[in-house]
Amino acid sequence: MNIQTIIPFASFANSRYGEYKNKTPKHISANPVSTQVSLLQQNPPVSAKLALVSFYGTRKNNEHEEHKTIKPAKRLSSGDYKISKYIAEIGKARYLHGDRAVMDLSMGNPDLTPPEKAKQALKDKVNDLWSHRYNNPKGDGYFFHTAAEWFKRRFGVTIDPRKEIMITSGSSDAIDHIFSAYAEYGDKVLVPDPGYSLYDDLITRHDLIKVPYKLYPQNGYLPDFSTMPKDAKIIILNYPHNPTGSFAPKKMFEDAVKFAKENGILIIHDMDNSEITHSGKKPAGIMQIKGAKDVAFEVHTFSKAQSMPGLRVAFAVSSKENIDNLLNAKYLSGGSVYIPVQTAAAEALKDEEGYIQKVNKIYRKRKNTAIKRLQELGSDAKPTQGTYYLWAKIPPDFNSDEFFKYVLHKSQIAFTPGDVFGENGDGYVRIVMSATEKQINEAFDRIKKAGIRFDVSKLDLPDDLQKEIASMADGTYTITPKEDRDFEQYMNLLPKRRAVLLERLKDKDPKLLKFVPQENIKLPWNILKDGQSVYLQNIKEGHSVFGEIKDILPYSEENEYKQLAQELKREWKQDKYPDAEILPPYTSGRLYPDAVYFVLKADDKIQALANIEVQDDGCIWGRSLNTAPWNQGKERTIKNSAKAVIARMVSYCLETGNYTLKFATDKPYNIAFYKSIGMKEDGVRYFNGVKNTVLTFDKESMEKYLNLFQINLSF
Repeated sequence: MNIQTIIPFASFANSRYGEYKNKTPKHISANPVSTQVSLLQQNPPVSAKLALVSFYGTRKNNEHEEHKTIKPAKRLSSGDYKISKYIAEIGKARYLHGDRAVMDLSMGNPDLTPPEKAKQALKDKVNDLWSHRYNNPKGDGYFFHTAAEWFKRRFGVTIDPRKEIMITSGSSDAIDHIFSAYAEYGDKVLVPDPGYSLYDDLITRHDLIKVPYKLYPQNGYLPDFSTMPKDAKIIILNYPHNPTGSFAPKKMFEDAVKFAKENGILIIHDMDNSEITHSGKKPAGIMQIKGAKDVAFEVHTFSKAQSMPGLRVAFAVSSKENIDNLLNAKYLSGGSVYIPVQTAAAEALKDEEGYIQKVNKIYRKRKNTAIKRLQELGSDAKPTQGTYYLWAKIPPDFNSDEFFKYVLHKSQIAFTPGDVFGENGDGYVRIVMSATEKQINEAFDRIKKAGIRFDVSKLDLPDDLQKEIASMADGTYTITPKEDRDFEQYMNLLPKRRAVLLERLKDKDPKLLKFVPQENIKLPWNILKDGQSVYLQNIKEGHSVFGEIKDILPYSEENEYKQLAQELKREWKQDKYPDAEILPPYTSGRLYPDAVYFVLKADDKIQALANIEVQDDGCIWGRSLNTAPWNQGKERTIKNSAKAVIARMVSYCLETGNYTLKFATDKPYNIAFYKSIGMKEDGVRYFNGVKNTVLTFDKESMEKYLNLFQINLSF
């Protein structure tokens, strides 16, 4: 039979947040012993505490000479790394419970895509010859004028676009350079408590002194300037407030400007959540106060309201003198914001699509859903004025870290522990609306099922549960990791599959015995198993999806072949997709019982399909690899579908002890694709007079491919 393959280009760019299993593949026997050695014993997990990097010299044994130690800077041990610690705990939960099990409502990472006009502007500007040269670190004139027009519309404040605006790589970049421009070693910086923990990190980076000022709910989380030290160099304000969502009235900003002028203190107003509001009422900004430009910077980012955190773009507004100083600080480090990103940001500010109104409606509905579910669980949570966060009080006698870990490991839902935002944040968790209403309901269903309530004291829980919570808090809590449980279960199934196939094939061509799993075969942990899920990308809609690979073994029930053929004809209609390449077996519905088929489904549709056969040379050959019509060409929908099917084909070869897998194709783009995943040219073959290039995987290249693909595995 002809070897036919149709594969579109696909780049290996699929990744997921919180990757935690970069480890050397291990080998386990197909008939594992009954007592599994936990991976935690074989490879203990990295501590949640961030390891500090240092370099140590080595001793020359023959000369007894010791190199001098190169010590890291003291500032590395001065940081508390609270963010990295709680993120590491989420990684541990993914590892123990399964990455699909964990729902992350902790990180302020929007799940919505940016405005369409912003995305199109980004694409268009990439093709501009001048976009790729060094550009002005201060920013592009088109962006300045657009930002100034937006500032006038939004705040009623006139900003000189040539002198009073500077673009930065996100709000953290702006604050970093403001510190460089104004703060000397040992200067005091007043920071909100609770407040965004990155402020602490930047203070540590610049060897400054953090002086927290306490914020309290009874005062609307507003500062009391009368209690603050007057010898500080900088004060950071952040409204709408992260994490509480509180607004600040103009009166507070008036008091802040007065305080700053009287004491020679610079204000940084980090207004990163200015456009996400619950009621529709827009918050005030500090630049609306007379004289604010003289003593303050206001920083606006596109990360939240415009859903563009990955583009790293923000802008700072202040007086010409302050902006000039900020630019001089920028020159010390170099760098600039990519011109296409600036153009996309400008288009987002215009908001010609009414995008801000749409996202506010989405976040409002999500927040109301979460509040309703929280109240059902005994919480007194109420809507926050701004941001897409909820700030919820935790049950009595817990601290924030304990409750965060309790919820995470018992229900696999991740909140942000309040103490990440400072000592005054303890007693709360932050809940981010970066999930659909359906997902939010699912999250609280899981919390309810786990028996977790917000009005039940820790001390009223059963003793054994309190002990379990204590182990979660101190880091000793552990179970056998999900991937190990899955692997053991699958290895136990292979002998059963072997028995089934031996029975099916006993009167068939003996060469088909190559499809039978080998006894006591050693396999790497990262094989793609029959029935396992994989991460794919819906690049058309801008979100990840889960696909599932299923095998149809030789001489399966007749209805399996019929059902597959019917699905293909229904979903891959040639008249609906006239330009798609659909191989003859799939248009005719002629499927072969002497082959193994691998079917990838996602979103309830077949995304890719392939089979393998044993040819007369005794080798396994790939045959009829086809992606769905909508996954072909430049406008494809699902990315990485072909790679997922190939990963299962490779895994099946390893399971059956076949260490050669061959493809043949006459398509140049397929040849390039196969080579990109590690296959090597292996001569030519002619089919119906057409010259085909043969490409081959051997055992080493199969395992290398699985190492590359493992980031797409879902457990």
